[in-house]
Amino acid sequence: MSKKKGKTKKSGMEKRRQDKRHRKMVKRKKLMNHRSPTQITSPHQLEKLLKTLPNLAFDPMLLDLYLDEEMMKELIEEGLEEPQILSRLLTPEFLKELEGRLEDVEDSAVPQSPKALLAKASRHQLQNSEEIPYLSNPLLFAFFLKTRAKAEGNPMKLADLSNAIREFEERNSEWIAEASENPELLKNELEEDLEAQVEDSGQEQFPEDLMQELEKEYENLPQQRADRMREDLELFLEDFSPSTKFDQWTTSMIDDFFMNWFVEHANPTDEDKQSMRETMLHFLQFMRERKILAEDFSPKSLL
Repeated sequence: MSKKKGKTKKSGMEKRRQDKRHRKMVKRKKLMNHRSPTQITSPHQLEKLLKTLPNLAFDPMLLDLYLDEEMMKELIEEGLEEPQILSRLLTPEFLKELEGRLEDVEDSAVPQSPKALLAKASRHQLQNSEEIPYLSNPLLFAFFLKTRAKAEGNPMKLADLSNAIREFEERNSEWIAEASENPELLKNELEEDLEAQVEDSGQEQFPEDLMQELEKEYENLPQQRADRMREDLELFLEDFSPSTKFDQWTTSMIDDFFMNWFVEHANPTDEDKQSMRETMLHFLQFMRERKILAEDFSPKSLL
């Protein structure tokens, strides 16, 4: 099985947890760009993902970004329609800043994760504004609404965003329809862009139903232990990235991961090694109980 090489060593897995953004930028983006993609296999899942697009306005890297608050107050006083106000506030300076921050979001996120896909799709839309008008992008609605709330002295929380977006679109549906000749076509272009990103990754995803069952077991464990086991398993499933053809799994493959790949790529402490050993023993027992792996599947390195 082909393994990824060139991993920059860390001082231990604890450091990876403490510096999450740097870990993902280096470990996931630059050196693990062949990891398994987010599993989006149906129009329903894609639609669900798109509904979360406005939430990016509250991402830590975008949280302090607002439209021009003073200009917004002046335009509101002029009595302009909300979409007109939004259009005037989308200055080249704001759009340039937004595009740069979206790129940062994409770089810091796990490749092909929902956040990375949405950030990339939003940047694509901003870069192709002639074909995809700004007024078709709900992320920009979110920036308008959170800026307006701040200007009115009532800062918006993420929990308030969904209803605010829905009401904004209801209030301005006719205006937006007139500004965009075919809104549904624009929406489909964004969907197609997301679909293309998912398809380009070209790798298999660990079965979602198994992940859900495993997650239920983690929920019964102490929080700290469960979090660490999730972290360990992510390293195995997503970075080491074994085939999902489980009949091809061998004990030597697990031994190679634990004794060679893990040591080379994670530079683990003794505590890290013990944690990974416990995680893998639990995971393999989980797989054996479901008859996915043979009862005698027991790698020597974990004994």
